Amino acid sequence: MPHLPTTSCILFLALTTIVGAQDDLLTKNKKPITADGDFKQRPAWSPDGKQLLFSRHDEQGIFLYHCSPDGNNDQRLIDETTFHFNAVFSPDGKRIAYEHDKLSPGQGDMELYLADADGKNPQPLFVTEGRLSHEEWPSWSPDGKTIVCTSTRDANTELYLLSFPSSDDDTGAEPKRLTSDPAIDDHPCFSPDGQSIAFATNRWGDLEIALYDLATGTVTRLTTSPGLDDYPAWSPDGKQIAFTSNRDGNLEIYVMNADGSGAKNITQHAGPDNFPTWSPDGALTFVSLQNGGWDIYRIAK
Repeated sequence: MPHLPTTSCILFLALTTIVGAQDDLLTKNKKPITADGDFKQRPAWSPDGKQLLFSRHDEQGIFLYHCSPDGNNDQRLIDETTFHFNAVFSPDGKRIAYEHDKLSPGQGDMELYLADADGKNPQPLFVTEGRLSHEEWPSWSPDGKTIVCTSTRDANTELYLLSFPSSDDDTGAEPKRLTSDPAIDDHPCFSPDGQSIAFATNRWGDLEIALYDLATGTVTRLTTSPGLDDYPAWSPDGKQIAFTSNRDGNLEIYVMNADGSGAKNITQHAGPDNFPTWSPDGALTFVSLQNGGWDIYRIAK
């Protein structure tokens, strides 16, 4: 390290102390929401922040659950024997979109469904049309008129956009293929302004985070790391993107600026951390393996 003048040394040490204090504050503000230890994935907050959706694996399969922000009132959402998971709320909080594994005639035939926010009135949204494929990972546009998702119906995992005839009519959602690349394009997330979609792709080798511009169709690479970068999630103000990365040898939650700069390891935890999302008030939420179990944690602002 080059020699620094005394004043610069003092400033450098002061800044280092501030950063260290901020990291300690993040650790202190990390609070568990669930405590049962079952494996969970894709937590998703309601728009008013009063309910948390998540998928829980148990002896019978994987199913949707919901709870209050403190983890109380933990209940299964949809009372069906078929598997349902990876749900997200519509922007008005009245509906959910989720993945449905119909099990018969072929397990692993994933379809997208819509239901009321309480899990009632489930209806197919984006189905496989008689052939095995995976329709997965829905994300609503801010205006609630479109959903971006992935599908393997054309043999490769690509991004698709579903547009509804109106915000009150879910019938006749028309799929539009957004990406056409030999690589895998996965786990899309709409930006808060509705103009772009963050997603994970292995177009450049390892999985990286990229942006799809809806106006131009341009794909912009955001991350460059020797590891895997996946599961992007926009902050409510659109200024940051959280994602999972093993660039430091372990699955951690990172946060970067919306242009890909300033990526920072937020969790810095010996166990794996995955599936980041944000509460409406900007609290980072994720799944973490701690104390021998997989639970959902929240880092308060």
